[in-house]
Amino acid sequence: MKRILIVLIGAGVLLGGVFGYTLFRQNAISQYLANRPEPTTPVTATEAEAQTWPRFIPATGWLTAVNGVDVSAEVAGRIGELNFKSGYFVAAGDTLVKLDAEVEKAEVRSAQAEVRLNELTAERYRKLRKTDAASQARLDEAEANLSIARANVAKLRATIDKKEIKAPFDGVLGIRAVDLGEYVQPGQKIVTIQDLSSMLLDFSVPQQYLAVISTGQEVQMTVESYPDRVFKGKLTALDPKVDLQSGLIQVQASFSNESGLLRPGMFAKVDIALPAEENQIVVPQTAVSYSLYGDFVYVVKADENGDLRAQQTVVEVKDRRKNRAVLASGVAAGDKVITTGSVRLSNGAKVQIVEDSLSGASASDAAE
Repeated sequence: MKRILIVLIGAGVLLGGVFGYTLFRQNAISQYLANRPEPTTPVTATEAEAQTWPRFIPATGWLTAVNGVDVSAEVAGRIGELNFKSGYFVAAGDTLVKLDAEVEKAEVRSAQAEVRLNELTAERYRKLRKTDAASQARLDEAEANLSIARANVAKLRATIDKKEIKAPFDGVLGIRAVDLGEYVQPGQKIVTIQDLSSMLLDFSVPQQYLAVISTGQEVQMTVESYPDRVFKGKLTALDPKVDLQSGLIQVQASFSNESGLLRPGMFAKVDIALPAEENQIVVPQTAVSYSLYGDFVYVVKADENGDLRAQQTVVEVKDRRKNRAVLASGVAAGDKVITTGSVRLSNGAKVQIVEDSLSGASASDAAE
């Protein structure tokens, strides 16, 4: 019995010690947390600025030459002469290919003899008709035969002319698609020719922009081959109808190509310039946090003790371009917004503005 009593007393002492230690530990932690300084989060910040914001309608499209065709034969024939080299510049009217036309030339000589015979016959009937030695019907028949013979000559000469394939305009030739002596069919491609003096860009824009675009507006274009170069042109044509299925309207712009850098078929990004908006609130895009529940920024405010704190503010982003964003509401010019370090923040957190580690300057001193 005594042993049981001793064991119970020992267990009670042990449990009391554990309980007392736990209370002591919790009290010590509470005192430490109560007396610990409030943590400060280092951030970079910049002032929201009222700026003139240029506006553009972005779109994408494909370049085409102002004139560009695949040169082909209109009549069948065997290639007798190739008078061009791939990639060379040619002028309008230069003969590129001559098809063999010996048969047609022989037929022309025969047809010309037929014309001469019909001319003599018609002239004889005209003289006979004056003395009523021939009927008017015989004269009319002779005149008709003469006209048919002349038309046949003209037809053969037109066929011969079509066997000389000429450049339709000034341009640069592509790679030839035929060989000397090859028999070509009507419509068969011989070579492509492209007038590279100026380029056209075809693209589409949503119909809601129809009221703010018109021919003559300035457009800016970039292509993947020269990403750091901006090409400037003009809006030259708008399609008179809107596509029923997509709600888009086709637009065309023209660009000078004096440098020769642009090529048909290039993919291009284009911006149609709109009137700029004054006094727009602009902040770096890094200052804006995006979520399913809305966009917000952290604005730096001083509390009653003079400490800087992050105040979460809901904003409406109106437009974005590169690393800048225009805010329609939520922030005023001069408000200091946090640009980096916001992922560790909560509303009301104490912050310290530090220098940007990349630039070595405070983000509040300058804004991109």
